Amino acid sequence: MSTIKLLPEQLINQIAAGEVVERPASVVKELVENSIDAGATRIVVETAKGGREFIRVADDGRGMGREDVFMALERHATSKLSDAAGLTHIATMGFRGEALPSIASVSQFTLSSALAHGDGFKIRAKGGTIVENAPVSRPKGTEVTVGQLFFNLPARRKFLKSEEREFAYIKELVQRFATVNPAVAFELIHDGRTVLNLAPAAGALDRVIALWKAMREEVAAVTVEAAGMRGELILGSPYRTFPGPSTVAVNGRIVSDRRVNAVIFRILRESLGGDHRAAYFLSLRLPCEEVDVNVHPAKTEVRFRNEPALYALTESLLLKGLSAIRGEEGPGRIPPLPAAPAGAYGRPGGVTAGQVHEKPLQYAMFQPSAPTTPPADAATEGGFSPAVRFTGYRVIGTLFDAYVAVEMGDALYLIDQHASHERIVYSRLRGAMEHKSGLIQMTILPEPVHLSPAEMALWRERQDLFSELGFLIEPLDESTVVIRGVPALAIEPSWPSLIREMLAGILDLGAATAWDEKFLSLVAMRACKTAVRAERALAPEEIEWLITDINASETLTCPHGRPFFFVIRRAELDRKVGR
Repeated sequence: MSTIKLLPEQLINQIAAGEVVERPASVVKELVENSIDAGATRIVVETAKGGREFIRVADDGRGMGREDVFMALERHATSKLSDAAGLTHIATMGFRGEALPSIASVSQFTLSSALAHGDGFKIRAKGGTIVENAPVSRPKGTEVTVGQLFFNLPARRKFLKSEEREFAYIKELVQRFATVNPAVAFELIHDGRTVLNLAPAAGALDRVIALWKAMREEVAAVTVEAAGMRGELILGSPYRTFPGPSTVAVNGRIVSDRRVNAVIFRILRESLGGDHRAAYFLSLRLPCEEVDVNVHPAKTEVRFRNEPALYALTESLLLKGLSAIRGEEGPGRIPPLPAAPAGAYGRPGGVTAGQVHEKPLQYAMFQPSAPTTPPADAATEGGFSPAVRFTGYRVIGTLFDAYVAVEMGDALYLIDQHASHERIVYSRLRGAMEHKSGLIQMTILPEPVHLSPAEMALWRERQDLFSELGFLIEPLDESTVVIRGVPALAIEPSWPSLIREMLAGILDLGAATAWDEKFLSLVAMRACKTAVRAERALAPEEIEWLITDINASETLTCPHGRPFFFVIRRAELDRKVGR
């Protein structure tokens, strides 16, 4: 008897649904794509309870007749593809014919459509089984309702996030569709309340300005053509955060390509610096045969035939957009990005070796403690010693403007000035964190932070975490929170940027992460930026302050775990020269 058997049709559909339908937003994506393929000029998306209980997508597109309504629930039935050759010239959003039967198999599903006003047909299914069909009078177009998603797959339903988070995903998705399709009117309704109502726009720039709630002078729009491809980029000013999500589209399809994203993040990081971000809408147009969209069930990943040319085009767009933002192209609307922050010791720039200062240089992060006498075995020959304290020493000077050479006893100590100061900054911050209870530093002026819908939903879920870490944050509107208090850590990073980094980390790592440590790791990066840099000559008094603070530090490694000084004993030097 054969042990390999054909699966039941209903189970096949449920397995397919697992690939296509991950969450309520996946349903909205498939249905809106169908509406766009049908030539809709207006699309209404309505949800309830984060899409768990109810989703409705209605459009004024071409519609379907009675036979097509039935065929739409058959697997691999589509009007968009007829032969294998068509796979290399896909210009529609959908083409597999899997979405509707997959959605119907895991929900209480209703589809009604009409080719002309008043002449429609309706079909209702439960768990993939048709339970009702009848003629219906309705306007031209199509309407799909999805109720009780995953009602027959309780394990899958259990893994859905909160209602607010699931709706945030839907809202971001509709915003992205609206950005890519500016000629289409979009309306989003949730729990009976209209959240978005966008009239048709003249172009992507007008739609982006409306979604981002931006002023025209806060965005730059550039175009680049190369190698038979055309790219359009709308880039927001890095001086503010916009509520609308960033989007990448290829031939009108919303995609998430890791390598395209890597190019974008690299250029933004190198050009703007770690604390600056920029919102963007990147639209890439290339011949259909140059891109393969048939590589992922949800069609969010694509492959490119000429990847180097595409990435070069993306890089050119980003660089051109940043030039426009800086005012290097066209009118200087936005001032240049600020210069690097003041030196770690409280001065606007570096110092030269041997420079004398009128006042002691106190970098307000620390209160140095008195040096202590090192134990007899404090230094180990040719290696790192975690127990050393500097006393009775003589500063020889600096090497390569990066290392401080100190003679003490019969040993030479080479101190990495950047790593040592980085540890001191980090230790001070960690000490403040360990005593953070009740220590909140009120901001002089409330600082707004614009969040995406997903970030806002996540913040509402994890307000307790931010309170525990010493933040006082209040909601301002649906897309903005206001910082009124921050942890009293004696450091002033970009708090909005840090909060968004934390939200991104929570999204990636989940609620089980030890967030004191995660927060400290983010602070360590700020400590690294605050610390005195290598290749900057230190004045004698600065070296003395640095050594005093090293003596007060308990852990003699930088926050990344590497030692910050090395010991060479006299005996080792004698051996090197054969003495």
